[in-house]
Order: sequence, then structure tokens, then C-alpha cells
Amino acid sequence: MKKILTIAAMVLLSLAGWAQAPNYNITLAANMTYSGQSLSNIWYYVDELGNEYALVGAQNGISIVNVTNPSAPVQVVQLSGPSSSWREIKTWGNYAYVTTEDGSVGLQIVDLNPLPAAPTVSNVYYWTPTINSQTLSTIHALHIDAGRVYLYGSNIGVGGVLIADISTTPTAPVYLGRWNQNYVHDGFVRNNKCYAGHIYDGWFSIMDVSNPASIPTAVPTQSTPGNFTHNTWLATNNDDTIYTTDEVNNSYLTSYDISNPNNIKELDRIQSQNTGGGSIVHNTHIINVGGNDYAVTSWYKDGVVITDVGRPKNMVNVAWYDTYTQGSGGGFSGCWGVNPFLPSGHLIASDINNGLFVLAPTYQRACYLEGVVTDFVTGLPINTASIVITTPNITSASDPSGWYGTGYAVAGTYSVTYSKPGYVSQNINVTLANGQVTIQNVQLVPIATVSIGGQVIQSWDNAPIPGARVKIWNGTFMFDTITDINGNFVFPTGYTGTYEMMAGKWTYVTRCIPNTVISSSTSSLVIPLDSGIYDDFAFDFLWTRTGTATDGLWQRGEPLGTSNGNSQANPEYDVTPDCYVNAYVTGNTGTSAGDDDVDGGWTMITSQVFDPTGYINPKIEYSRWFYNGGGSGNPNDSLRIQIFNGTTTVNLELVVPSTPGQSTWVNRSFLLNSLIPVTSTMQVRVRAVDTGPGHIMEAGFDHLRISEGSLTGEQEPLNQEQQLVVAPNPFISSTTVMYAFAGAQQNTFISVMDLSGRVLAIYPVSDAVGSVQMDLVLPAGTYFIQANRDGNRIGKPVRVIKVK
Repeated sequence: MKKILTIAAMVLLSLAGWAQAPNYNITLAANMTYSGQSLSNIWYYVDELGNEYALVGAQNGISIVNVTNPSAPVQVVQLSGPSSSWREIKTWGNYAYVTTEDGSVGLQIVDLNPLPAAPTVSNVYYWTPTINSQTLSTIHALHIDAGRVYLYGSNIGVGGVLIADISTTPTAPVYLGRWNQNYVHDGFVRNNKCYAGHIYDGWFSIMDVSNPASIPTAVPTQSTPGNFTHNTWLATNNDDTIYTTDEVNNSYLTSYDISNPNNIKELDRIQSQNTGGGSIVHNTHIINVGGNDYAVTSWYKDGVVITDVGRPKNMVNVAWYDTYTQGSGGGFSGCWGVNPFLPSGHLIASDINNGLFVLAPTYQRACYLEGVVTDFVTGLPINTASIVITTPNITSASDPSGWYGTGYAVAGTYSVTYSKPGYVSQNINVTLANGQVTIQNVQLVPIATVSIGGQVIQSWDNAPIPGARVKIWNGTFMFDTITDINGNFVFPTGYTGTYEMMAGKWTYVTRCIPNTVISSSTSSLVIPLDSGIYDDFAFDFLWTRTGTATDGLWQRGEPLGTSNGNSQANPEYDVTPDCYVNAYVTGNTGTSAGDDDVDGGWTMITSQVFDPTGYINPKIEYSRWFYNGGGSGNPNDSLRIQIFNGTTTVNLELVVPSTPGQSTWVNRSFLLNSLIPVTSTMQVRVRAVDTGPGHIMEAGFDHLRISEGSLTGEQEPLNQEQQLVVAPNPFISSTTVMYAFAGAQQNTFISVMDLSGRVLAIYPVSDAVGSVQMDLVLPAGTYFIQANRDGNRIGKPVRVIKVK
């Protein structure tokens, strides 16, 4: 569990009805708040008289709450401990065992025998053995099985697994051994097997702990979907199925077949009731009710979810209650833990922000829908076909064998859509019933394919461009390839329809062609590209990334907007207009501002080398994003945009919190000749720096281009008697001449001349102010454009360069 900001104050307990968020099959019995204290994990206890208790990890120590009357919980006592934003609690017999990563108390042991009378400090013990010259002081989590306590994430060694016997003297554990190969965050033990969650390694392991003094070093492992494995729990009636959670945004509860530890197989994964909402799963426990297993799971901002896991290959959510009504999405606020093991059947849940919840669940069997999706023509199974129960919008997909499993909590008749790109979709009405499996096999009819091909060429001479990237897409299909040595590309199994099309390559201007209709009669597609130094990040033109930051590294992709209060931290969109939705942004994961901002150093992207020496007065243009705020004290982070010529680096901009334009895309342009000697080995560098902890810092970069700047400034004005302005300059195949003369004109021409003064083209003009577009079929080289009236020159000639 990541650290949560602590809230230090005295305990004030109050009972309050909680404004209920949308829930199903779980009702609120009571909510008890802890004023000035955040909560962490929770466990349960039943005394000899049958009274039920919630053992609550609170900021200032373990809180023991009598929940025998679920609508009127009463705190019996809060036993003090180190101030901590997280505690883990388990019981053995009449003793509670408490761990924390704050303070130096080791394993705290509480004798619960006085209950229902309040235990006092004389009932509290501490175990702080010295192991391999290290004294046990901090522990992240624990599990207890068969008279042994298993301690995870301690300060001993690498924080693996410590094992002690508590069966003989519960208040004085006896150290038995340890496993010290990798850090273990949490775990579950049964039948001398430890199922350990290696959060930072991203996998769980299975280790034989029969002999704690000699645990095998090599253990079977399995990666989990979020690569941040937090907690594990076995099925109730067998050791062949395990469930895991990943403590990351938009994570999953996942089931595995571990009957062969050397060939572990993922069975299914499921999110909370808010699928795709970004919430983080934390702890799951498996309970058997009426002969069927259910996973009871805490999801930080989505509350408590009960999942029918009786068919572990097809898990279905059947009940939920949101304890956190302040918002949704990712981040470490809301429900830390939930415990389902009270004999009464009530759930007790700890919400970091909102206190203890006592909940009344209804355990209801799911309505299952399963079947096989095959190809109508070949009869072969279809992998990754989409299956959507449309009304509640529950989405599933077929596996390589064509099999799919999905379901819903509520019985009824539903419309289900079966689809896959390249096939005709089918809508089928199915009737679902609780506790029953409805089998619906489907055959999808394939759509006829067409070959989509063409060539990418240079716009000025039709020469092929090898190695160009080509992308064609619409709402259903996307095709992406690279042209061959002759500039040709082909998608042999495309589909008819209307597509967006684009092509690009470094040192060419990416081109977008919307609304391209492709049919069986479509001939070869030709995409001409202009020469130019341009990147809107529609394609990956191999910018390099370096830095020391631990989070928030530059990423190319569609920006996933985040906000900090009323301020936009990461942008929601890239700069428009350009060819695609991509930009470079820092830390493009998560849903809240602090999820993946720049932390712990700097992160920099550097372009490929480019040559702007063909321009008379090269101008660099780009768009940048910067946000720095939140936390305490004054924000102090920065963004630097730099130009490098092979030997010298110059700042184009140093963006700091006081720079105008925070939380917006800001367009900037600079004339390079006034800043740095222009060479043929130029590069752009964009460097985001987290100067120190305590603030949120995000940055973005998009729409880089090099073009011809004005000879006298950013924009050269037109004079009434003389001026010509030519843009673009240099140009490839065409350019535009803007002119302004005094009064209407007669016998006025604009001429194009070579270096010898020979006239190559003449454009008559009659207006006082206007423009002429010149499409010039000329060799690459230097030319002059001159205004003439009645055979006399008007003003000075303008030098222009035609490239390639």
C-alpha cells in the first residue's frame, strides 16, 4: 500500500448516516467516523460470548469496535501505537497481531481475553527479535496459519518472509526461519504453502514453507495483469485456484489455475462495478456462502464489491457498495479493506477518509452466459471476438479456442452483440437466470476482403519515398505499415469503407487525407509528401528519451488528461489541427494529477538530427504545455526547450511556474539565426525537471516545424510602394508572393528570374494589394522574384530557394 498523507489529531467518534452512492445487494447498517484519523486495514474477532468486533487499523493505534448490534457500533477502546497511516491486523486464538511500517515497535500483540471489557496497555506486548544482526522494527503485512505468523515487507534483509511460531506462547513468538530472495508485500498461507505477492516485481510466487529454516530458493512465479501484485487469496475448497489484486489504477481482480505450479494459467480478470473507471483494487478475501465461493474485495474509490467466483473462469460482480462518495477514478483514497468473516454475515469495511462501515450483504448467484464463437465459413474458432451485453454494457472477449464467458447479476432478457473486425456483427436476445449457465454459440460471417495498396512519393518530382510510415484507419479497422524501397505499400487483407489516411517520414511533412473511400474498384493510392522538418507525433520518428526521474517520463501517445482541483495538469488533447491525436506528454498514465507526474529528477526527449541550412532565415515553431502546482510551499519545477547544433546548446525557453500560459497549449516561434549558429546537425531537446518533492509537474510538446522566417522579423509587413513577401521560402513545388502597391496597377508584372537575370516566368497583376500563387517546374536552386511596371523595376528583388 502506498503511503497516504497522515492526519494527526485526537479521536472523536460519531455515528452518521452516510449519503449512499449507487449500490446493489449491499445495504448500510452503520457508519462510524474517526475525526482527525485516517483508517487502514481491518480484521474481525468474536469473543467467548459471541460478541462480534471490528479490529480497525486507525491513525493513532488499533481501534476495537463492538459491532454485535450492526446498526449501533461502539468503540470499546483504542490502544495507542505509533502514528501511522497503515496497519495490518490478523488474529490467532484470543490474540490480535498488528504490523506497521511507522515506528520501531516490531510486531504488536494484543491480548483480547478481557473482552467484552476493554483491554488495557497491560494487555499489549511487542516482539522485536534480532535476526542476522538486525532488530525487527517495521513490518508491512502479515498472515497467520496453523499456529505460525508470517511477516512480510519487514526491515529484516530484503523484506521477504519471516516465520515465527505463536502456537505455544502467543505473546512471545519463536523465530523459525525466513525467505530472503525477494521483497514480499503481502501473502496467504495454507497447508505449508505460502502464496506471496511481490508488488515491485509484478508477480506472485508459491513457496514450500514446511521447513521454515530451509525454504527453497527457487519458487514458481506468475506475473499479474498490472505488474504490481498486492494481495493473494486461495479458493475456500481447493488449493488449485488463487485470486490476486494489482494495486494500480484501472486494475483487476484476477483468477488463476495453479494446479500445476510450473504451468500457471490465468483464468479470468474483472474490474469493479465501474468497469474502466480507473479505480485501484486493494485487498480480496474469498468466502464460501451456500456452497459457492465469493470474492469480497475493497476497491479504493469504488468501495466494496462482491464477485461470484463459483466459476473462476467466468467471474461476475453480484453486489457492491461505494463507501467513498467524494469522487471516482484512480488514486489512493477510499476503501482500504473489507472483511467478510463475521458469523453474522455482516461486512466490516475501513474507508481511509470516511471511517468504519458495517454493511449487510446479499450473496446472490450470477447469471452466466457462455459459448463459443466460430467462423461461419471455416468453422474455426475466432479469438478476441467482442461480446457485449448491451443494456448494462458488460464487455467480454473470446479466447483462442473461441470460448467466452460473461454474465450479469440481474436476471432477465438482454440483447447481446457479437462482433469482430472483418465480420458481420450479430445481435441476439438471450435470457439469463441466477445460478444458471446460458449457452449461446455464435457463428460470425466474414466480410469480403480487398487489397489496399499504393505509393508514397515526393511531391515535387514524384520520386518514391522508401521507409515512409503509412496508416489507414476508421472506427473499426486500422492498418499500419512502412513503404518498401520503391515507396510502395500494401495491405493485402483490407476491407471496403471510408478511411482516414496519412503518411510521413522524418524530413518530410506528414500528410493527412480524410474521407478516403476504398472499394473493390479502388486503384492504387498515391500519397505525395512535401519536404520539410516537421513532427506532429502521429508517427514515431525515433526521439530518444533520457533522464533520472522515477515517474512521469516522456511518453508519445494520445494525452490522458488529469486535473488537480480546478487546474488541468496533463492535457486532455493534443494540439489541433494536425494529423492524429498524439503528442509527447510526461507520465501518460493514471486518472488523477499525482498518479504519474514528473518525480525524482528530470526527463528529456531529443529529436533526430535535422539540417535547416537550406533556409535563409530558419524559424522553429512548436507548441508546449506546462503545469506546476499543488503541494505545500511555492512550486519550483521547470520545462526547458533547447536547440543544439552539434556543439552548442541554447535555451529557446525556460518555462517556470510564473511563466504565462499554465495548463494550456502555448504556440511559440523563434528565428534560429539570432540565437545559434545554424548547422547541418541540429536537434531539439525538451527537458522537464522536478526540482524537489512536494508539487505536481506535467509537461507536453507537440507540432514541431521548421520553416522560412521573415528576413526582417517574425512577420515582415507590406509597404504600399514596394514590398514583396514570399512564403514558403525555401519552397518545394509552389510558393505564394504577397504584394502591395500604391493604387490600381496597369502594365505591372511579377517576374521569376534565374541568377543570370533571365526571366523564367511572368505573372501579371492589376490589384493594389493581393497575392500570386506560383507553381514552378524548376530545378532546385536559387532564384529572384521581382516586381516590374512599364518595364521598370519596383523595389528590390526577393531571393528565393527551390529545394529538391
